[in-house]
Amino acid sequence: MEHTTIKEVAARARVSTATVSRILNGKYAHRSTTVEHVKKVIEELRAARSLAAGDDVETPECVGLVMFAYRDFLNTNYNATLVSSIMEELTAENFSAQIIALSPRSLGIGYIAGLVREHRLKGLLIPEFDLLYAVSEKLEKLGIPVVSIGNFSGISCRVSSNSFRAGCDAANYLWSNGHRRFGIVSMSRTDICQEQRIEGFCETVRQLGGDPAKIWIREFRSMEGYSVSGAISELVNMKRIPTAVFSTNSMLSRKLIAGLSQSGLHVPEDVSLLSFEEDGELEDFPVPVSVMRQPTRDMGRIAVEMLVKKLRGLEVRENEELNCSLIIRKSVRSIPVE
Repeated sequence: MEHTTIKEVAARARVSTATVSRILNGKYAHRSTTVEHVKKVIEELRAARSLAAGDDVETPECVGLVMFAYRDFLNTNYNATLVSSIMEELTAENFSAQIIALSPRSLGIGYIAGLVREHRLKGLLIPEFDLLYAVSEKLEKLGIPVVSIGNFSGISCRVSSNSFRAGCDAANYLWSNGHRRFGIVSMSRTDICQEQRIEGFCETVRQLGGDPAKIWIREFRSMEGYSVSGAISELVNMKRIPTAVFSTNSMLSRKLIAGLSQSGLHVPEDVSLLSFEEDGELEDFPVPVSVMRQPTRDMGRIAVEMLVKKLRGLEVRENEELNCSLIIRKSVRSIPVE
């Protein structure tokens, strides 16, 4: 019974020490119910002692989630959806996660290496965009498995959405509804995903017979407190405003809808709107927004699956590219072709 004594068992089972001794020695001159009760007590005491000593308790292995920290970065639609998916999958695989939040001052690989050692991280996940491109390709030098979530090729193992094709599909959909004058509102093209969405859209307009040079495009560099008021003012004062606007970011779309309404323009009566979306966040607007739905949850899930396979020495398909889905709601109207 290891460190469990006969006296403890007898006290817990409310029998004599002699009874416990006989049962342990195989002399079952007792009722079967008494024998089973004593055996159950012994197992309970063993389990309690094991738990107190930390034995047989499997401590989850920890992986790092490298993210760029700007104000409220965990509250953006993309990050919130992605992180929740990652955490759900890690928990199911009995892993825990340590978020490594990087600021412009802590983008050095040495800082990350120190956290890897401090938290004994077994692997890293990194949603790549913007400033993180500068460090992502160096992470594999740390000697632990790394999986990228995004559209950058600096890391050998990655999962991404096909942003170029999504831009193509967006342009095709708007064109099929009669639109020929377009606007694009986007985060900065320093983010490769944003650049690919714009390129796909413009290239498709060119192939369909339109002129990409005439597309009204406005980009927003900052992720902190950005305002679209300037773009709205410019838009409403145009002699011939775009009949349809493609927004590559759902947070921008929210601001666009509010700003247009305040300026006397409404979706879709005055201008149609097609947006990117992560997880249904634009569905419950007074006018539900038609979207290119990014498979963000699937990206998080697959990234964890890749990392776990690498940690377990299993074969991994190192490049997974997922398609976005067109979700038609009510923010795009059909118009006569000019």
